[in-house]
Amino acid sequence: MQCEIKEVKSLELNAVEIKRLTGRKSPLTLLDSAEIDDDSLTGLASVTMSQSFFQGHFPGNPVMPGVLIIETMEQTCEVMFKHKHPDLKLSQIKKARFREMVKPGDQLEIKINRIDKDEFCFKTEAYLKDKLACSAELTFAAVK
Repeated sequence: MQCEIKEVKSLELNAVEIKRLTGRKSPLTLLDSAEIDDDSLTGLASVTMSQSFFQGHFPGNPVMPGVLIIETMEQTCEVMFKHKHPDLKLSQIKKARFREMVKPGDQLEIKINRIDKDEFCFKTEAYLKDKLACSAELTFAAVK
């Protein structure tokens, strides 16, 4: 009897697997799930009022800080390559644009695509439903 091995085209990860892969510790574990498909990846991050950054940003009008939206996009990129390249760190943020405020109760859908097959450069986009909330190009480099 011959065993057939099929190539996995898609892989789904939950929050525990993502935390283990990226090495992030609370409260910076922002990504809840991810689905890898060839050179693209989609991640989901639920934004809740219990997240500590809402205490001061801003009183009476809670808004997710832009730097944490970028951090969520960074974590999504890391899910794609961290198992093969653990020494890579974010080295450059280009063309970051913030278009929508992210508030408690929102769910961010992060979509990333690799721009250059020879480099670790990604086009990242964060969506609220069908509206683009943030976009940026993130580049990673080896840190010694």
